Amino acid sequence: MTDEIRSSRALWFVLFVMTLVQMLATFAALTLAAIAPAVAEGVNVPVEFIGFQVAIIYTGASAISALSDFLLRRWGPARVSQISLALCGGGVALSTLPSVPVMAIGALLLGFGYGMTNPSATQILMRLTPNGARNFVFSVKQTGVPFGGMAAGLVAPSAAETFGWQSAPLIVAAGCVVLIFALQPWRNHWDTGRDPAARLDTGAFAAVTMVWRVPALRWLSIGGFTYAFTQLSLSTFAVTILVVEAKFSLVAAGAVLAAIQAAGIIGRVIWGLIADRWGIGNTLLTIIGVMNLACSFAMIWIGPDWPVWVIYFFFVAFATSALGWTGVFISSTVGHAPRAQSGAVAGGIGVPVYAGVIFGTAVLSALADAMGSVSNTYAVVMGVVAFGLIAFTMAHRKTR
Repeated sequence: MTDEIRSSRALWFVLFVMTLVQMLATFAALTLAAIAPAVAEGVNVPVEFIGFQVAIIYTGASAISALSDFLLRRWGPARVSQISLALCGGGVALSTLPSVPVMAIGALLLGFGYGMTNPSATQILMRLTPNGARNFVFSVKQTGVPFGGMAAGLVAPSAAETFGWQSAPLIVAAGCVVLIFALQPWRNHWDTGRDPAARLDTGAFAAVTMVWRVPALRWLSIGGFTYAFTQLSLSTFAVTILVVEAKFSLVAAGAVLAAIQAAGIIGRVIWGLIADRWGIGNTLLTIIGVMNLACSFAMIWIGPDWPVWVIYFFFVAFATSALGWTGVFISSTVGHAPRAQSGAVAGGIGVPVYAGVIFGTAVLSALADAMGSVSNTYAVVMGVVAFGLIAFTMAHRKTR
């Protein structure tokens, strides 16, 4: 067996495992949101509380991303992946206790775990991935996000209805425990080069300073904030817009949401293949932004007079760009760093990206009443996307 074949098999195996880690982490993060009415009734809180739980998760993810350089140096990517799963499993398990403070702590722990997934996966995948396949590999890994969302939508409601709402988080927690032990045999092999003597000091935040010192990375981080803002504006408010403004039933809107997730999976893979085939990853981020801008403008005018097939086509097209950008983005980001520091850079860039997730949902929720409808808030999304286009254009220029 040649070294090339061994390397290829190792890459596909690691890619499968890291995608599975990402899927479970996303499944954990979205479980309560998928059964929000049942959780609200069980804990005796307004259903809007689940929105705050999601915000806490992404706040934790943004905070822990800043420490990714220290975490990877101290423990290595395999152990960090195991810690990530432990925090996700423990955090989602805590959410079964009907106490708001305990659930908030659980959400924060879950966020810490979620924020570790990208840096650890990036660090180990960059060791094995040839430059000509980098966009595709990271795009496939990022399909774990929509797959996790689909798992939450399919498994959590059924489990909650059959066994009670607390069963759904426990199922995810059990999956996290199983994968922790499944990773253990490869820990020593994957965690070579770690420094057990690394300490948590001022240098622990090197991931953030590293991103801000490099002009291209600085502009990419700003662009990532805006695209994350746009992504969550679509995935969070699609059902509301369809039910309230397009007059869809909840079931019909759910079918469109499933199509959005599927388009996100397909879009990530297609964009990754195109970026590698023609070597246009940075340019592709600009093209995706133009699509986001056009779709955000169209969203303002959505209404019950739109034919069903047009609505499906529109949301699938929007999802292809708004949800499909992350793999190419990560690949473009780590291309500006030495392979040994790729995980740290992925973590550093994650700080503004997760901040975009938090601000996206919060800003549009706050503006919906003042602007008359959720769809009207997409005028704001247009402005955010336009700024992102400028940022990615500047990043492309700094790369030349």
